[in-house]
Amino acid sequence: MGVCAWCQKPLGRPRARFCTAAHRQAAYRARRHAEAAVLARVALYQITDELTARCYALRMALDEIVEQRDPAPGMHTYMAADVPHLARELIRVAAVADRRAGATWSQIGDALGISADAARARYGHVRLVTDQAEMSGPMPPAGSTP
Repeated sequence: MGVCAWCQKPLGRPRARFCTAAHRQAAYRARRHAEAAVLARVALYQITDELTARCYALRMALDEIVEQRDPAPGMHTYMAADVPHLARELIRVAAVADRRAGATWSQIGDALGISADAARARYGHVRLVTDQAEMSGPMPPAGSTP
């Protein structure tokens, strides 16, 4: 006889993994949350990499000015213009990742300096692109026509 994989109570049946259907369902939900949180973390890494690349490019442009090389007019503004958008997107994906990791709206709101209701209103509808693809079914192969 083993123990329940969820609550560690002794099992009365051989080959059973959970003592109740509720524990089996809870374990399933926990696995789904963990899988979803991984996808959100991947999106966080992608946005962070893009933000880092933009900041590095801006730094290189500033180095050119310091060295008295003449950059193209408007180049600094052009490179810096996407930074606020990327930062907002980073916060949106971080809110999704936190929710999928089990954080409450109150915890997310506290981190952002807003109320739980404001956090839910701002980020409660946010979905990742992978979420939308899962809802609409499998994607067709690249280069194929629908």
